[in-house]
Amino acid sequence: MNHAEETRAADEGFGRGVAPSGRLLVRVLLSTLFLLSSFPLGLFWFVVLVVLLAAGLPLTIVWVGLPILALAMLVCVVGVGVERWRLATLLGTRLPSPLRPLPRGSLLARVRSRAADPALWRGLLYLLLLFPIGLVELVVVLVPAFSVVLVSYPLWLQTLPEGRGLTWTGIFVAETGPEALLVMLVGLVIMAAAVAFVPQVARAHAVLGRVLLGPRDREELQERVEVLTESRTRAVEAAIVERRRIERDLHDGAQQRLVSLAMALGMARQKLERASDGGGLKDPETALATELVGEAHEEAKRALAEIRDLIRGIHPAVLTDRGLDAAISALAGRSPVPTSVEVDLDERPPDATEITAYFVIAEALANVAKHSGASEARVLVRRERGLLAGNGKRSEDLLTVEVEDDGGGGADPAGTGLTGLAARAAALDGRVTVESPAGGPTTVRAALPWGSADDG
Repeated sequence: MNHAEETRAADEGFGRGVAPSGRLLVRVLLSTLFLLSSFPLGLFWFVVLVVLLAAGLPLTIVWVGLPILALAMLVCVVGVGVERWRLATLLGTRLPSPLRPLPRGSLLARVRSRAADPALWRGLLYLLLLFPIGLVELVVVLVPAFSVVLVSYPLWLQTLPEGRGLTWTGIFVAETGPEALLVMLVGLVIMAAAVAFVPQVARAHAVLGRVLLGPRDREELQERVEVLTESRTRAVEAAIVERRRIERDLHDGAQQRLVSLAMALGMARQKLERASDGGGLKDPETALATELVGEAHEEAKRALAEIRDLIRGIHPAVLTDRGLDAAISALAGRSPVPTSVEVDLDERPPDATEITAYFVIAEALANVAKHSGASEARVLVRRERGLLAGNGKRSEDLLTVEVEDDGGGGADPAGTGLTGLAARAAALDGRVTVESPAGGPTTVRAALPWGSADDG
């Protein structure tokens, strides 16, 4: 449903449950109140904004004007909110906020983002136009007031001095009862026309409000994309926090208990072996117990090794403590394929980007060990400028990861492992490309967003 349909639906529901005549009266009264309040509000917004802009713009050369312009921007945002409330309350025209959500970051970045929002400038135009429009609407509202004076003329004719009455163009003077009734009839005609005209003027104002205060379709879509991106970012961050919690619980809980169990079983095994060897004759029951304890000890050590691998797969502690360089070096050290590592970073990437890069490298090295038949591999990590799909021509800092091996090639990008890498990168608006001609070499390259250039 577009904004016009939403407004029509609101107008149709306005005064529901009231008789048609009563609904018309309510609409006329509220429309009159809306038109009547436009002039004082328009005068207020016009004076405040003109004063702030006139004072702030010349002073921007010495930076003093920037806080004044920021205040004008805040007044504009408040004014847009007030006008949207007036349209919704008095005319039943409900408009979503046209302003984009402010990004996270410094105050200066938020102010710059708000100043670049076209909806802010349309709102400023609306508030400046409200003064002359409100003046015209005030004249329109005075017509019904004048018609009330004419309709009630027979009631207060007797209060006028004799020989005095309503005069029109100096020719017609209504000073008798029949003439007063004629004036009342004219007033009724004017009132009927005003009753039909006032809601139309208010409706025309509502159309202007939809154009200048409502979101455009493209801006609404962009706002929706930004909201979804923010929601996805929060979901990714929440998942990272949860993985860290699970890693800590496993490291400090289950792993420590397994370490204690393995140590206890090891000591029990040693005592049983010493008791069995020192007695000369081996008791079959003791030998069986020694064998069972030994098997349990070995099983506990294997479980401990597995849980350590699991912890590293959930969230490696070395990545949190020492960063991507140390974490990748640890991966390369455990890889059965000799792997060289080159990391060229001037600072640590954001958490979500760093973790995604780590798991991309981990999965790529696992694929090298399982499927490539390579004799060596190379990992390259660096920060560079580039463009990502969906960002148009906006330049962005990227964390690029390359994993190359000298294996036989022929890797299938649609395979389960590489598809998982692409999905993990896509969660951050990143991308993964695979070059694997027959005979090799194979290069897996991931480009992950570090942060836009405008954020710096």
